[in-house]
Amino acid sequence: MKSFIPIWAFLFLLTSLALGQNTATLLVGGERAGPFTIGSPFSQVESRLGQPTASQPTTGDPGTTFRAYKNHQLAFLVNPESQVIGVTVARKDWKTAEGLGVGSPLLAFQELYGKGLKRGNGQIAFPEAGLAVTHQGGVVELVYVVKIDQVDAVKGDHLLVGGSRAGQLRLGQSDADMLKLLGQPTQKSGAENNIWTYPDRGIRLGFIQGRLHMVGVTSGDWVTPSGLKVGRPFSDMKRELGGNYRIDQSSVFYDSWGIGARLQGDQIVEILIFNPKQAGRQG
Repeated sequence: MKSFIPIWAFLFLLTSLALGQNTATLLVGGERAGPFTIGSPFSQVESRLGQPTASQPTTGDPGTTFRAYKNHQLAFLVNPESQVIGVTVARKDWKTAEGLGVGSPLLAFQELYGKGLKRGNGQIAFPEAGLAVTHQGGVVELVYVVKIDQVDAVKGDHLLVGGSRAGQLRLGQSDADMLKLLGQPTQKSGAENNIWTYPDRGIRLGFIQGRLHMVGVTSGDWVTPSGLKVGRPFSDMKRELGGNYRIDQSSVFYDSWGIGARLQGDQIVEILIFNPKQAGRQG
């Protein structure tokens, strides 16, 4: 006697297999890369993939290790508690729900997640999406899934974003907006009193036609998503942003990214956030 599977059961089976396959190759920023979840024990990775082919401490934090599986084209960032805090994906078959992954144009990522933040030569981070990429020639070569709260830890009143803002101080706001936020400056200078200084806050503002076009901060409380701040050597900034910068007296400007620094020797003593469209007019 022949047995038949009801059509509804057959469709359910197909749907389950499809969903399972999608989950196994799905990239979800801040959450997972395929079956590997951010925050899960690394032992779960080992149970699936075995021992890594390479393991080494990271340069920034010796307690955190980078563990690679070359044959699987995957690598994992593991914290001292042996939890997965980041996944590097080099394989082309793992993609986001929108179909983005290795081999996709960088422009496609930027259209979906915004311009992003430059982390180094050929590296762009999308903090609010929990993703980052390495690219060459406009094509994505690696995708990183990272824990969103690691990226978000520096958000808020002291986050520096090149070409955009310093905390709540957003480029393009009016001088009246700044007065509401900060009060009267201790000092005004410049040809049109367009440079305002708040030494007690470690803040310097520059205006063009009554609109904020530059913010300088001298306190180490302010930090970029990649960790650049006052007190760090300029070599760190150069390592992050590359060698395409402009020098003006004791300051350097990355005009395409809207961020710069005033230096004493090799040390950053002030970080500058400015409008890239008005590069060359900093105060």
